[in-house]
Amino acid sequence: MDLYDAIFYRRTIKEYSNRAVKPELMKEIKEICKSIDYLNEELDIKAHLIDRGHLIQFLMKKDCNIKAPHYILVTSNKGEDYLQNIGFAIENVVLQLTTLGLGTCWIECNLSQEDVKEIIDIDTESIEIYSKEQVKEEDIELEESIEESEEQPYIVIAFGYPKEGEHIFRNVNAEPRRKRIKEISKKMDRKWTKILSAVRMSSSVKNVQPWRFYNTKTSIDIYEEKQKKSIEKMSKISMGICLRNFDIACKKYDMKVKYEKTKAKKRLGKEYYISAIIEE
Repeated sequence: MDLYDAIFYRRTIKEYSNRAVKPELMKEIKEICKSIDYLNEELDIKAHLIDRGHLIQFLMKKDCNIKAPHYILVTSNKGEDYLQNIGFAIENVVLQLTTLGLGTCWIECNLSQEDVKEIIDIDTESIEIYSKEQVKEEDIELEESIEESEEQPYIVIAFGYPKEGEHIFRNVNAEPRRKRIKEISKKMDRKWTKILSAVRMSSSVKNVQPWRFYNTKTSIDIYEEKQKKSIEKMSKISMGICLRNFDIACKKYDMKVKYEKTKAKKRLGKEYYISAIIEE
């Protein structure tokens, strides 16, 4: 299964087995977390692997309504489209975990910067993937980076194996609870149908699916349908998730695009996000 396939097979898992992921696989996941990429290079987005899931559960309390054996805690500084960039970066991680046969769930994070430091300090002390010397060095570097930066936690990814009897993958022949392509796009050339088929599978807060695509002669202009203030931040993260799936699908079908801000047309009830400039 490649990342494109994972877009269609992945489903949100809300109930997990207590079965821990083996150290060898956790080491691979740690490398995935260290290799994240995103569009705004001025940002400093980090994905922290938290082996001991109960630490997240303890600090988040009732807001952690998904109990999993492990989590990925995502931090970032603020900057242009930082929430969208978080979604773009971490969707790639989520899809890679899907290809490894692991379930995932996006959770809004209520932790503070101090909580992050506390979790990292406690959790890395017990990780057996690395030697004590390596752990100490990483702890020092991570602690210093958190103290010196303006990074804040924004999202948590629960991951692990689903509880017994729970299907880890979606039935790709079943119709998903998603808006149809014609509801999320306007005046799109038919050659973009396969790309938008991947876009419509994207996860979004409360399944609002806020993305809207408009085809011009030289670009695909992407907008976010404005949402209630209570879900505004998560909606922007959802926009980044959708853009990552768009990007993966473009690469799959050799549709060459680059991403830029343009003087796109203003649209009622929608906020301009970014344009995919079509390269010949």
